[in-house]
Amino acid sequence: MDNERKVAGVYIRVSTEDQAREGFSLGEQEEKLLQLCKFKELEVYKVYKDAGISAKDMEHRPQFQEMLKDMKEGKLNYIVAYKLDRITRSVRDLEELISVLEQYNCFLLCDRDDVNTSTANGRFFVRMLTVLSQLEIEIVSERTKFGLNGAIKSGHIPGQRPFGYKSAEDKRMVIDNATRPYVEKIFDMYLEGKSFQQIANYFKENNIYPKKNWKDTTIQKIIDNKIYMGDYEQYKRIGKQENLEPIVYMNVVEPIISRAKWEECQRQKERNQRTYTRDRIYTFFQRLKCPNCSRIMKCKGSGGTKRKYMYYTCEHCRINFNEDHVECLLRDFIYDLLEYDMAVKNFFLPVLGDKTNIDTTSIDKEIRDLEKQRNRIKNLYIKGIVEIDDFKEDYKLIEDKLANLESKKLELVNLETFNYSPHELLAERDLEKEKMIRLDTLNSVLKTKWNGMDKSEKQEFISKFIDTIEIKKDSKGNLILEKINFRNGFIRQLVKFYDAGIFDVAVPVMVGNKEKCIKGGRMNEEQLDKYLSKMNEHFETSFYEMYETIDEETNEVILEYQPKDNEKIIRFVAISLKEKFPITVDNVKDKYGIISYKTNKLLEN
Repeated sequence: MDNERKVAGVYIRVSTEDQAREGFSLGEQEEKLLQLCKFKELEVYKVYKDAGISAKDMEHRPQFQEMLKDMKEGKLNYIVAYKLDRITRSVRDLEELISVLEQYNCFLLCDRDDVNTSTANGRFFVRMLTVLSQLEIEIVSERTKFGLNGAIKSGHIPGQRPFGYKSAEDKRMVIDNATRPYVEKIFDMYLEGKSFQQIANYFKENNIYPKKNWKDTTIQKIIDNKIYMGDYEQYKRIGKQENLEPIVYMNVVEPIISRAKWEECQRQKERNQRTYTRDRIYTFFQRLKCPNCSRIMKCKGSGGTKRKYMYYTCEHCRINFNEDHVECLLRDFIYDLLEYDMAVKNFFLPVLGDKTNIDTTSIDKEIRDLEKQRNRIKNLYIKGIVEIDDFKEDYKLIEDKLANLESKKLELVNLETFNYSPHELLAERDLEKEKMIRLDTLNSVLKTKWNGMDKSEKQEFISKFIDTIEIKKDSKGNLILEKINFRNGFIRQLVKFYDAGIFDVAVPVMVGNKEKCIKGGRMNEEQLDKYLSKMNEHFETSFYEMYETIDEETNEVILEYQPKDNEKIIRFVAISLKEKFPITVDNVKDKYGIISYKTNKLLEN
């Protein structure tokens, strides 16, 4: 290029925010800059326009990059812009740009900022303006982040709603009761030991929510997402790309699953990442720990096509347990869990529900909206607008959602109208159990229930309660149960029952000069009256306060009870004079007693 010629590239840029805030339209910038070039006697080579692009960096502005390319090829020796922030707001980018401009003997002119890099003073002034400009953008960024953080903490979560959630009228993220059961099913299946692919196949094969693209990665994303326990993880996806540390906001939305269950699923990954035989179903799959190295034992079978024998093995320690022998060892314990599960379903579910949070308003609205959708689809099909296959798919999806919502509503309504106290429920349970024991049908009912399950149902039942089982062999090769570690979710349920005063604690008590373990709990006097009143509808039930004796050798207090003729002890009770038990404060002690009934008297209904 002739050194005498002054050829300019006119650069204009506008973002939506700029235009709304200050009226920096492309047309206005172009008109003013062309007038400036005419005044400065600059020949205009080309006008470069970047529309709707921010000043965060220069790399992602195509027209700006084209202008630099033309400058390097000698097609222009001046860059003319409206303001310096149209070029860049980064000190680092500006330093690089000035260096490149000096290398190619090109100068920068900015109309509003009176910038001219053809002089040393001009270059210094440019750097100072850019520092101020960068400060402004960082302050705006901080304000934006502060506002976003506040919105997140109030439940206004950015981005697309994850499966199981929806937007409320005020744009907050709330639970979608129509799809919530599917999320709960996914986490439950994963805890049973099912792989991501197995769960995805189950949902596809059963045509559950067919619009969802069920793949192993779909299931994995759900299991990994902290939102389902109420936490939002910001920058999770883009964090690695932009070198940002993820930020976790805890308890910002209503959780679909408990925190304990989510954490259990993360631990489950370690088990699922190992290689297990998956062509057979094992009752205690991923539950047995090697007694020597504490590894989770693998599953193996023998017997060819008949698959007669199934084993749990530790290849590292060369230890094997036959599944039939394990089941035989745990049978009584399994029957106890079955009886507990029956009691929860038949009697104690209201205790687990939270009557303070009962509100069917949102569910009613969802049901009305879905019914409107169903009617619209019907009309579209009748008019021939929707094909039969699309109609069937959409209609089934809505019907499934409505069924879930109706079931949830019925559960809440039943909970709201339930009036029994926890201790009346406990009496109902004890009555049912004692009747079955007297008729000698309890064990046969439990045995029938267990044997009636297929292998998959047995595996699901065991995984519902048990995390790991520790078994060893004695010198004769007999199996000995060392320890059972329960699921956190099961333990939390027991704690809730205990807090309500209805949990069966095994209590050692001296009965007729013999120590026995009797199921026990705590009640206050009002609760005891309710319990006895309910029991006396069918049995002649009594409460006897226990007396204390002092062991002469150990000086320990011993609670004793001398049983009457034809009496059976039902439970040991601590009559708490305070909320917690046992209590020995300020010389005020708990009162202990035995509840029993006459075995020769059974009142008719």
